[in-house]
Amino acid sequence: MRRSNIATDAKRPELALKLADAALDKSTCLPPRYCAIALRQRAHALAQLGRSDDCASTLELAFKFAERSVDSEKDLAQYCTTEYVEMEAAHCWIELGQPDQAIETLQHSLADWKPEFRRDLGLCLARLAVAHASSGQIEESLIVAGRSLEIAHETKSFRTEMQLARIPSILITQGAEDEARQFDRSIRSLKS
Repeated sequence: MRRSNIATDAKRPELALKLADAALDKSTCLPPRYCAIALRQRAHALAQLGRSDDCASTLELAFKFAERSVDSEKDLAQYCTTEYVEMEAAHCWIELGQPDQAIETLQHSLADWKPEFRRDLGLCLARLAVAHASSGQIEESLIVAGRSLEIAHETKSFRTEMQLARIPSILITQGAEDEARQFDRSIRSLKS
């Protein structure tokens, strides 16, 4: 799965899809939440390919696997809750140019977020900030991004930083140049 993640980060969705599908070929041997993770990755690749319907049906299946109980305390995929899959689904909606759908999905997942998954909370908030910015909701974006930035300072999450780094360019396209410059300075403070 890690190789598929790297492929989507490198904007190589065909390879990412092939790798996710290879993991899913072994799905009968995998615990349910591992299957949810592989399906989440498959959905990311499909979103990058612009295959909205396939992405949506893959996410539905990921939710079903994430709803199942954890097999043991040693299960390394405990973090893959339904809220986590919702956060990942929202990332797909953003990729597919549907920020309002992403906002709705993220607000739902945040309502039940478990405090022990703080690092992922920062990422969830960053993605919500990106969705707000993409939807032209500048003030909301900056408020949520500020909360995410606090968590990113604490957790040192590279994925959260990468999401937050997207916001200034989105703000510029929305005509909010001053806000973009100010937030860009805030993001740079993460690296110091």
